[in-house]
Amino acid sequence: MITGYIVIVLFLLTSIMALLERYFGVYKWYAYFILGVVLVLVAGLREVGIDPDSLNYEYTFLNHDSSSSSITDNLEMSYLLISSLLSAFTNDVHFLFLFYAFLGLTFKFIALRRLTEFWFLAVTVYISYYFISHEMMQIRTAALSGLFLLSLYYQGEGRRLTAFLLILAGSFFHYSGLMLLPLLFLSSDYMPLKRRLLWMALLPASYVVFFLGLSILLALDIPFIGAKLMTYQQEEESGIGVGYVNVFRPLHLFSIALMVYLMIFYDTIFKKSKYFTLLLKVFILGLCSYEIFAFLPVLAQRVNMLLLVVTIPLYTYICYTIRPFWAAIILVIAVAFVYLNYALPLINTFIIWNG
Repeated sequence: MITGYIVIVLFLLTSIMALLERYFGVYKWYAYFILGVVLVLVAGLREVGIDPDSLNYEYTFLNHDSSSSSITDNLEMSYLLISSLLSAFTNDVHFLFLFYAFLGLTFKFIALRRLTEFWFLAVTVYISYYFISHEMMQIRTAALSGLFLLSLYYQGEGRRLTAFLLILAGSFFHYSGLMLLPLLFLSSDYMPLKRRLLWMALLPASYVVFFLGLSILLALDIPFIGAKLMTYQQEEESGIGVGYVNVFRPLHLFSIALMVYLMIFYDTIFKKSKYFTLLLKVFILGLCSYEIFAFLPVLAQRVNMLLLVVTIPLYTYICYTIRPFWAAIILVIAVAFVYLNYALPLINTFIIWNG
């Protein structure tokens, strides 16, 4: 489909912009702004039906005021409110897509500009996976993930109250944001070697949890989240859900390898970015969530994807570990290309490579 070709063109364009970023000078901000506008339009005006989520969103948008509990029970009040406001002017679901795309992209672009100096390289990484999976599919989560990224910037600055408020605002768009609140206790301080090893040890520990089949979370009565978990469980039991989690999925193992690489160069990267420790901790927790929540596959995938949104700025830090600079940029683009080939099939396009 044409949307897939557009994404590929945008990926190639931002890759070139990333290589030439140092030459943009005063025009860097303008190019960044225009790129954001283009992405909002691409996500907001996409064809309905290129993915299952867009069809569901169109149906719920047109029937948001229905008395049927099957339509309204699993939706946040914010979605119903926004649908109600927009439907007063139009029945075209693209206005809803544009609204959420504007929110998600605006928050992400503000956050990326503050979390990394490599703006266009970060956008390349973003387009390769999260632009498709969030802005084009999980539009409510897209707004949440943008606010989450921005909250991490303020948390790294020591402004935890602002970070807390941003996560609450994100939870307004998707209740799963409440699960992010414990992350406010994470520190962005330097980690000595022993502490780094302990954090890395969480990965094999999460595999132990997976093989033991522990599912304690379902037994906890957590407001809002508990109801969502029960919905996910019912979907799995009825055959609607994901089905199973492959904890040895190539892309997951590839992400683990990149985490190890970043940890090896911890001291080098920490000197360049004060946000590195915080992003790396969230990255590790995101990787672990894939195994820990594997008892409920749809939950495992969604928590994993939400937390791993930190990979957008985090992977750009690879540039601090390699010389010459152009080689580092090309390496990060290659990493993004791997993710792109996993994301493209999600919108019914062709697969360039799928390991």
